[in-house]
Amino acid sequence: MPTRAIRLLPLLLAALCIAPSGAAPLAGQGMQGAQAPAFTLPDLEGNPRRIGEWDGRVVLVNFWATWCPPCRKEIPLFVEMQSAHGDAGLTIVGVALDDPQAAAAFARDQGINFPVLVGGEDRAGEVARAYGNPYGSLPYSVLLDREGKVRYIHVGRLHRETLERELAPLL
Repeated sequence: MPTRAIRLLPLLLAALCIAPSGAAPLAGQGMQGAQAPAFTLPDLEGNPRRIGEWDGRVVLVNFWATWCPPCRKEIPLFVEMQSAHGDAGLTIVGVALDDPQAAAAFARDQGINFPVLVGGEDRAGEVARAYGNPYGSLPYSVLLDREGKVRYIHVGRLHRETLERELAPLL
């Protein structure tokens, strides 16, 4: 095969992989820079909590469940980050797509030091879809700036380096 054809092969393959315009949206598509959708869900004590309560703070909204292994692995990082950066204006808000009793027991066992809201797969799942997660992927995290605008979206387990990199310009 001529050298020129070999150099063009990656471009041709990339062109074939482009999704047609009717394809399903990617998680978070169109959310970057948008105002975060308003929502209200009960906390672990059953009290209704609005996302607007944390206006003026940097908010990491993390969708998780007790039955999700990567979710369970990232919670200790969130506890640590809340302790380290809470005074600088960070609030992590966990949204459990789970049974309230299971979420409360897990939160207690893990020493969760941030608000945990619950709504089961139906109500919390609806909020997750509004936040750009059409397929219910877990864990799913959305970072909001102090004005409530979406600045970063992450599907899957968040690692310290990534979270610190994304938080730094916002705190």
